[in-house]
Amino acid sequence: MIGLSMTAIGQRPLPECLEIYGALKGQLALDFLELAVGTRCDLALIPTDIPLVLHDRCLYEGAHKLPFSIAEPDSWHGYRQRIISRDVRLLSVHPPLRSEMSLDGIRRNREALESLLGIPVCLEVMPATNYWLCADDFCTQPDALTDIPLLLDISHINLWARGRNAEVRCWFERLLPQAIAIHLSHNNGCSDSHDLIPAGIWFEESVAEWHADGLSVTYESLPEAFAQYERMDKQRQKGQGTKTVCLGIISAQ
Repeated sequence: MIGLSMTAIGQRPLPECLEIYGALKGQLALDFLELAVGTRCDLALIPTDIPLVLHDRCLYEGAHKLPFSIAEPDSWHGYRQRIISRDVRLLSVHPPLRSEMSLDGIRRNREALESLLGIPVCLEVMPATNYWLCADDFCTQPDALTDIPLLLDISHINLWARGRNAEVRCWFERLLPQAIAIHLSHNNGCSDSHDLIPAGIWFEESVAEWHADGLSVTYESLPEAFAQYERMDKQRQKGQGTKTVCLGIISAQ
């Protein structure tokens, strides 16, 4: 499956985002819309014939954001009630802070959540060390993580490697066998800025292959050719350069 995330086109009213999804559906060969941070995603306003993927805590009712956390099972039932009659293909979740629960607890809760919702549930690789599934975890305890289905966020892995393409690809190839979902995005290796995806980027030729292999592949940033649809906050920032400093590279070896 290939999809488009609200994160790529958001900071707009939901009806405008739905229009953009419709405009890009054929051009990007989209199979689904990913509900995610960036726009208030109220299922009551989304046509029932649009296949959906949910990314972490994304659902609203009006202006109210519904509670959800993998660490809090009581928060799962509200999501289950709202998606039970919808075509939801997958849920990807942010791992919790290390201070919130143990790795064994995460594993148990993921399996329980998947059973409750009746759809695949995967965990996203994270850029910061205070969250589980950061680069350090895959370096220090890789055998403890092999049974957890992953969402490989290319921008997060780019941060692990500070933008060095060879290191990014090494990480990606190492973790790909464990992945059921991929987020396509771009940054300079220093901040999770969700920049437009440049033409000729290293993964450009792999998208069709990943799709054919049954992975859920989501544009979390748009290709440069579709810059006019980029999320509104990014468009407002154009021309306002910022300086960032990159420190250290975590090796995939």
